[in-house]
Amino acid sequence: MIYLRYRIKLARRARENMKEFWSWLEKREEWFYRDLPMVKEVRWYYSMVGDVYVLENWAAFDDEAGYGAYRAALANLKSDQLWESERVTQEDWWEFLDTKLFTDLPAKVGLDRR
Repeated sequence: MIYLRYRIKLARRARENMKEFWSWLEKREEWFYRDLPMVKEVRWYYSMVGDVYVLENWAAFDDEAGYGAYRAALANLKSDQLWESERVTQEDWWEFLDTKLFTDLPAKVGLDRR
């Protein structure tokens, strides 16, 4: 698997209106990933200590080709003015800090007791 991780700092609007922010985020996730079937899973994490008001968004892809298809699909969607005008509303809620790509290890390590 390939994982795309975004670190996101919540904007003042989000920090001052957390209930409204969480509602917006739920709707945005459904809208944003609706036309991106190559994204196999999305996970969100919220920093509790250290970098407060920072989210991490992890999107999983089967492989590098899936990630490439995601980038191509985003480029296509961004050319749609209506879609892009909706996408940029995220700037009211957060600021992107950085992005990284990860992959699973080639070794059988890790623990999951769920």
